[in-house]
Amino acid sequence: MNDISKKVEAILYSSSEPLKASEVSEYMGISTVEFSRAIKEISRTYEETNSSLRVGQFGNSYKIKLSNEMVPFVEPFIEKEFTEKELAMLSYIFKMKGEAISGDLRENFGYDYKEALEKLKKVGMVSSRKYRNTHKYKVTTEFHRKFNINKRTLRAEEQ
Repeated sequence: MNDISKKVEAILYSSSEPLKASEVSEYMGISTVEFSRAIKEISRTYEETNSSLRVGQFGNSYKIKLSNEMVPFVEPFIEKEFTEKELAMLSYIFKMKGEAISGDLRENFGYDYKEALEKLKKVGMVSSRKYRNTHKYKVTTEFHRKFNINKRTLRAEEQ
């Protein structure tokens, strides 16, 4: 692998989130064409060596990730960002046209729902506002960014 490819690989591996090609190119002072060549070289090297790593592409963002067949093997060692309950809550709020009230969450997730909700608020996935004698919870733009949900992906799912 050439020097540019090694540096691109190191950046993508080190990042906790997928990075845009333009961000990495600008940081490294290279063109997006050079970045694309590096991505192709990294991918080819992983394939040729039968590596457990792959280049993941998410729109025009990239991240070094595990190959799909390796995920079940390492799952006990992967630190999970969200618990199943937190993910279920996010999904529920999103499906409720992006908003849910406290009573609905308590009814669906039990009386201990507030602990999970506080974590989701703290990491910026949901926001809250006072609504009558309760609170309304709404998914944020950070939620949409994190899970790559936009109008185009929503339209594609509806069809």
